[in-house]
Amino acid sequence: MILSDLTVVEVLGLAIQQEIMALKRYQLFASRVSNPLVKEKFRSLAREEKSHRELLYGMLQKYTGEEKPPLPKNAPRFNKSADLERSLPEILELAIDKEIEAREFYSEAAELATDPTGRRVLEYLAEFERGHERILKAEYDAIAKYPQWFEMEGADIMLVGP
Repeated sequence: MILSDLTVVEVLGLAIQQEIMALKRYQLFASRVSNPLVKEKFRSLAREEKSHRELLYGMLQKYTGEEKPPLPKNAPRFNKSADLERSLPEILELAIDKEIEAREFYSEAAELATDPTGRRVLEYLAEFERGHERILKAEYDAIAKYPQWFEMEGADIMLVGP
């Protein structure tokens, strides 16, 4: 996708859709693991994506002047059943890829932004996505070293956790 061909409203709409998909993906991850530390990490990521969505929606409202501006209908949608069929390592790989895509999207959008405040918000979001990428890579490394890491509960975590 070439962002320079999109309006600021279209960029914001696509960014909101990305945040919604990430939020749903992290909620799904949290529901699939037993380890309370990992579960809380995914819930925390979901909360961050929700706050990003709200921030972007506020910007969209500002640009459109509408209380409930519509989101793009042609944006990719979250496919829960496809993610349920994946193993946890596969889901983590997908999530890492999506965080990289989001970071690149926000970085490119920031470069094209003519509004200094919008540019700073997009740069901020790009850095947040970089942080999410690092968190997910750490979980991916943990499950590679300790395959039962996501299923551990209670006292077991103290014995083996990364």
